[in-house]
Amino acid sequence: MKDQLLGFLQRVWNGFLAFSPGQKAVSIVALLAVTIGGYVFTQWAAKPTYSPLFTNLSATDASAIIDKLNTNKVPYQLAAGGTEIDVPQANLYAQRLAISAAGLPSSGSSGYSLLDKEGVTTSDFKQQVDYQRAVEGELSMTIKSIQGVNAAAVHLAIPQQDVFNDGTVKTTASVLLTTAPGTTLNSGQVQSVVNLVANSVPGLATADVTVSDSTGKVLSAGDGTDSSTSADTQTAATKDYNSRLSSSLQTMLDQLVGAGHSSVIANAQLNFDKTDSSSKTYVYTPGTPPTSESTTNEAYTGTGNAGGGILGAGGTSAAQQSAVSVAGTSASSATANGAYSKTSDTKDNAVGTVTTNTVAAPGAVSKLNVAVVLDSSVPNVNKTAITNLITSATGLNPARGDQLAIEAMPFDTSAAKQAAQASATADAAAKAAAKKAQFNSMLRTGGLVVLVLAVIIGTLIAGRRRRKAAERAALEEPDEMDDLIHQLQYETPQEVIVEPSPSLTQASAGQEELANQRRVLVSLAENQPQDVARVMRSWLSSNN
Repeated sequence: MKDQLLGFLQRVWNGFLAFSPGQKAVSIVALLAVTIGGYVFTQWAAKPTYSPLFTNLSATDASAIIDKLNTNKVPYQLAAGGTEIDVPQANLYAQRLAISAAGLPSSGSSGYSLLDKEGVTTSDFKQQVDYQRAVEGELSMTIKSIQGVNAAAVHLAIPQQDVFNDGTVKTTASVLLTTAPGTTLNSGQVQSVVNLVANSVPGLATADVTVSDSTGKVLSAGDGTDSSTSADTQTAATKDYNSRLSSSLQTMLDQLVGAGHSSVIANAQLNFDKTDSSSKTYVYTPGTPPTSESTTNEAYTGTGNAGGGILGAGGTSAAQQSAVSVAGTSASSATANGAYSKTSDTKDNAVGTVTTNTVAAPGAVSKLNVAVVLDSSVPNVNKTAITNLITSATGLNPARGDQLAIEAMPFDTSAAKQAAQASATADAAAKAAAKKAQFNSMLRTGGLVVLVLAVIIGTLIAGRRRRKAAERAALEEPDEMDDLIHQLQYETPQEVIVEPSPSLTQASAGQEELANQRRVLVSLAENQPQDVARVMRSWLSSNN
């Protein structure tokens, strides 16, 4: 096995020595590239894959976990500014269980586990504080599970429940969110946080929850409004509305007068006031039976004597004044003879009520101003048609103070011409640079192709030369063998002298093995001439 391996290596080395200098250089470079690539690949394949063990750690917990990992002799990496610890994937779950068994991270155990330490001697105040801390911790861990939220801090203000609390002091909450880099929570996620907190605390309304992020931006105010009513959001919403409206109008005008011959600006005022109105209407359905009904009948007959009694200020008696008063209020009649009659009918009909609550969403247009400038060089521009189109497209309402101004004046096109010229020059330069780059690329590719062809042609020529040399050596070899046989047959062994042929000295390294065999044959002829002669005679007889 060893001799075969040495023989293989010898043949490889002899083949390498037969290469031309260019082939040797290419072979060496290829061997180095394969060696370096194999080393880099093995290093990369041997490197373990790290996964997060714990995230959002405090400095105290991170230090304790690192000490635990060093004790267990587990490699680790720090990420996210030291708040995240990564370990190899193969050790992830085992180390997570081991570290959790050691009570780490400790700062995260602020949920309902705090209530496990309560005893029978714990005061009411401490029980209330521990309960509040437990609810805050549970809410923080729940909010952190929302995608994009790295950390959450919840603070509750729960009034003390006693007999002196008349309910005027309400429970409030504030939430501070730390989002992942490059992540912005949308309004739906913010409202989800508000509802989550409000529905987890008894007596807490959504209007009493304030949500802010780590940059200090208020995402949801505690007055019942959300982030859409903030000043920055109002400005951004107004700017976006004006931009979209101006772009739509500009596209329409470009179709009418051509691109670059008009300019439009829209300036809208949006009303972000949130109004809530309610109205009540009483409804009666004809034919509905009354809910209650009462009837009163009263009759009186007297002696006909209307006199007597104390005279009043008008010269009438008290009885007459009473009769007049009763007659005026009850639609009754009285005469001087004392006759009296009264009838009363009361019905309570079933009347329904309809209460309507209307909440106006903020962001409605309260006023809109549009200004349009047309290029006077454009012929046959119908300003009336353009006015009607813009009025219809934007919903202009003069009753609320909307205005539309359209003016035609010559445009200054010098900047546009300079820009077009600069664009044409830049395009020409870019095309020239692209052509030059393409020519250089073709030149490099052609040179590489020529080099490869030269190497291939050189290899073919060298191989052809080696084959020709081998053929010449093979053609010359029978003559030398004939001389050797002739010497073995007709000359004495002492007179046999074999001199190396010039063709053998000029043969390539691939013919060295044949020369070795020839030397062995000569040595046998010198040492055992009789045996060699016998073999040669047998060869000659077999050929004849």
